[in-house]
Amino acid sequence: MGIIRSQSIRSAIITYVGFAIGALNTYLFMSFVPAEIYGLTRLMSSTAMVFYSIASMGTATLLNKFYPYYRDHLPFAKRDLFGIVLTTSLIGFALVTVGTIIFHDLVVQKYSANSQIFVEHFYLLYPFTFFLMLFTLFENFSYNHFKTIFPIFLKEVGLRVITTLMILLLIVHFFTNIQFIWVFSFIYAALFIALVLYLRREDSLHFSFRISKVTRKLSDKMISFNLLIFGGSVFGVLAQNIDALVVGSTKGLVQTGVLEASTYVSNAIAVPQRSLIAIAIPILAKAWKDKDYNSIQSMYRRSSLTLLIFATFLFMMVWLNLDSVFEILHIPELYLQGRYVILFLGISKVLDLGTGVNEQIIGTSNMWRFQFYLTLVLLVGTVPMNIWLIKWLGITGSGVAALIMALVYNSLRYAFLYFRFGMQPFTLRTLYVVLLAALGWFICQFFITMENAWVRAILRTGIFCAIYLFPIIYFRWSQDVTESWRKGLAMVGKYTKRR
Repeated sequence: MGIIRSQSIRSAIITYVGFAIGALNTYLFMSFVPAEIYGLTRLMSSTAMVFYSIASMGTATLLNKFYPYYRDHLPFAKRDLFGIVLTTSLIGFALVTVGTIIFHDLVVQKYSANSQIFVEHFYLLYPFTFFLMLFTLFENFSYNHFKTIFPIFLKEVGLRVITTLMILLLIVHFFTNIQFIWVFSFIYAALFIALVLYLRREDSLHFSFRISKVTRKLSDKMISFNLLIFGGSVFGVLAQNIDALVVGSTKGLVQTGVLEASTYVSNAIAVPQRSLIAIAIPILAKAWKDKDYNSIQSMYRRSSLTLLIFATFLFMMVWLNLDSVFEILHIPELYLQGRYVILFLGISKVLDLGTGVNEQIIGTSNMWRFQFYLTLVLLVGTVPMNIWLIKWLGITGSGVAALIMALVYNSLRYAFLYFRFGMQPFTLRTLYVVLLAALGWFICQFFITMENAWVRAILRTGIFCAIYLFPIIYFRWSQDVTESWRKGLAMVGKYTKRR
């Protein structure tokens, strides 16, 4: 866990910087860009993610699962797993391209009534998906060589900085709306080129296309693994993006833009998890390989408490101050329609993070088939539930569906790890954290109600921090939170001394 904490603190800083830039982008989108164009960027991203999951054929997960064996038994230049992954994905992309051309009329039928501009520029999905696929594959390749910081920087900061520049150029009319979408469709090309140059500079861009002895030995296991994980990965990505696909089809691009803004706000809660997962996956894979069950249990429990503390704090900061922020920033009234999307998505994120790295533990174990069947159950429930709830409740329905499925999904993963391996993440400290958060919310929500938005936001933030964070840090309930606090104070101290 020490390796994870050391790297995750650095990557978390990068991730939060990226989130701050993304928050600026969200504000610029909401305030200066037509909601239809904003919604189109979300619909393109969601569709490209589904296309990528099909094209890659689950090979990114295959890489994460089996690369430790290649790392242990082959020199760098003779490891052929990534060559197999790359070749398979390129073939898959060609098949997706042909398939979408054949079924283009179906896209027109589903989206022409409410999202005509998406239909007119459907072809831009091909470069978007292609470079998204390449960047994601090389990103996972980099993670498996324990080079996590730069790809995280590219994904969390680089992507958003480029987006900021694009929005500013659109605002000053350097781009038209259509030119903006054209440039947006090539945004991952810049990230991919930067990552390849980095790996080459680090002398880490080595892989082989010649079949190795390790591949021959593991081929049967890898094929059976990939056949199942391919379906699971597609189901999982579709479940994550079904809300945008349904809203774009039934409610139009303006409502998709409102959904995107609301989703981004709630995604702030998941920021700590994103940096931790990238670092934890190869370590978990190695721990399963070495049968180091104590390390897995320790990672499970500590990740659960740490992520719960951060997620609950961030959710409360968002929800307690949401009205104040909308008022202070003069955000268009249109986007207030998404406030309950933020509420339900936020609670679902807290549930997801509060159960720790359970998905990654299952996915890197020999019981990975359970993850496939569980994801299949998730999709079977998510797709019809989103369609029904969105038609009934509008975009709020997507938040309600996410909360229901997060509860079901994490309950099943918790039960599986508990009954199969005797692992469970919760302690009495988990209960204390939840009770503290509830107390802080109650006091701030019902007693801090002044009219001035600035005063209300400042007082709610300060009082909640005192009620919630002080006991956690003082009693050292989480070693990772305490360590993060100390390092944060040390950084502030060094900066103050320099000045």
